[in-house]
Amino acid sequence: MNKRPLKYKVVFAELQEQIRRGKFDESHPFPSETQIMRRFNVGRQTAIRVFQELQKSGLVVRKQGAGTFLTPAARHTGRIGLIIHGSSYCEIFAPISRTISHLCQQKGYTLLLGDIAFPTPKKRAEQVLRLVRDYIRQGIDGVLIQPLELLKDAEAINRKIMAMFDAAHTPAVLLDSDILPSPNRSHYDLVGINHFDAGRSMANHLRDVGAKRICYLMQGDRAPCVSNRWLGLKTGCEGLPLAGKQLLSEPDDRKTIGNFLKKNKPDAIACYNDRQAAILIQTLAQLGKKVPEDLLVAGFDDVNFAKLVTPQLTTTHQPCEEIAQTAFDMLLQRIGNPALPPREVFLSAPLVIRDSTVVTTSPAPTGKRRVYQ
Repeated sequence: MNKRPLKYKVVFAELQEQIRRGKFDESHPFPSETQIMRRFNVGRQTAIRVFQELQKSGLVVRKQGAGTFLTPAARHTGRIGLIIHGSSYCEIFAPISRTISHLCQQKGYTLLLGDIAFPTPKKRAEQVLRLVRDYIRQGIDGVLIQPLELLKDAEAINRKIMAMFDAAHTPAVLLDSDILPSPNRSHYDLVGINHFDAGRSMANHLRDVGAKRICYLMQGDRAPCVSNRWLGLKTGCEGLPLAGKQLLSEPDDRKTIGNFLKKNKPDAIACYNDRQAAILIQTLAQLGKKVPEDLLVAGFDDVNFAKLVTPQLTTTHQPCEEIAQTAFDMLLQRIGNPALPPREVFLSAPLVIRDSTVVTTSPAPTGKRRVYQ
């Protein structure tokens, strides 16, 4: 015959779960023994035993003359949330996710990773909101999150998401971009690269190899990092005829690209990522243009596409593993000390020079590259 669990164990288990779900605030006193007695309809000895168990488990600490308070580690669950929705359209997030997963295993954390694979930004946003609610319901120690983008109301939705984490006292670190448009800055930790500087470095390289009419391929519903790269490129092209003019087109839109080439006569096209650059090279071939003989083409990311396309792409290298490691370390620091001031870390993103922007009489060996810091 199974015995019913002792009353103090039942009350302790319920309080423990409520602590981990954020019901109690560490800055305010924890309910007193008398309040516990009334709330759970138990006697004083049971309430005393409950508090003994809470203290023994490291969840609360008694402060003489002030009451009982949660400890900093009271709500630790051993779970970390990861929200990345850009893997379907941006190469860098798959290796970032893999590295974070490995780091969680090494440090003994359980990683909660939702599968966000919807094709449209609106559907992805709906899935992200569901994940946020689910993570908060389950209880997590912290979250690494890529802010939503490609939506007109992305800023409002991102603010809502972060407010939900704030209300649950869940520390967060942003990946790649802020929730506010540049040059504004939120109070959340951020890890990525300086996209403006990367765009300017690309412009400087294209000028150095002789390009004088440089443009930038991008879509109208662009992400903040894409806009910042363009602004950097535009700054680096100051004084040139096209001055980094936007080529607003899909990379496989032969008609739009053909008309742009006839009207503007660019000699170099920088693309907002390597995938777009790889597709553009195919489109240019259909239009009778060779790369790099007729047009220089450059991309951004340096993950897979840059080395698979012919000619291999000049691009900006995103340090994916380092981004993941830095963000993970920052999150653990934030979990341990929520009062830390906001931090912004921009990692080095070197320019990698390959055949797509170098005209030579004899081709370079396959895979050869030059890296410029």
